[in-house]
Amino acid sequence: MKLDKKKLMLIAGAVLTILIIGAVLISSRKPEIKKPGNEELLPTEVIIPTIDKSVKVSLISSSLGKEVTLQIKGIPSGTETIDYELSYQTAQQGLQGVIGTLQLKPAESEVDKTLTLGTCSSGTCVYHQVTGKIRLNLRFTGEYGDKVFEKEYQI
Repeated sequence: MKLDKKKLMLIAGAVLTILIIGAVLISSRKPEIKKPGNEELLPTEVIIPTIDKSVKVSLISSSLGKEVTLQIKGIPSGTETIDYELSYQTAQQGLQGVIGTLQLKPAESEVDKTLTLGTCSSGTCVYHQVTGKIRLNLRFTGEYGDKVFEKEYQI
């Protein structure tokens, strides 16, 4: 069975046409361009809602700037703990802070906590000379989950 030249040319032309069409289709594909802001959020960050505006938080200076009183009123029912973090710049030691946790009794809606702006050991305290504002971060934890509060205070 011998192919004549006409049939061979026809088959070669068909293969060549298919290859050309394939090359054109592949080269005409545009690479996908990612637009800014369309990045997927990774599940490593969790956004915590802020506490309701009915919660009133005050930071009151006392003892000539050596202590502050953290006063929280209108604490949501079901709150079990409040984590607090104060951070501030000092004249000598740079950035300093105070951290802790308040354990609440059931149905407790108000709390006052006096915090020392410095370090105390063996009955001796070294007080920080605060310069600028004090940043307060609170994290309310309860049966409703977690909620946060953030504010800066001039003392």
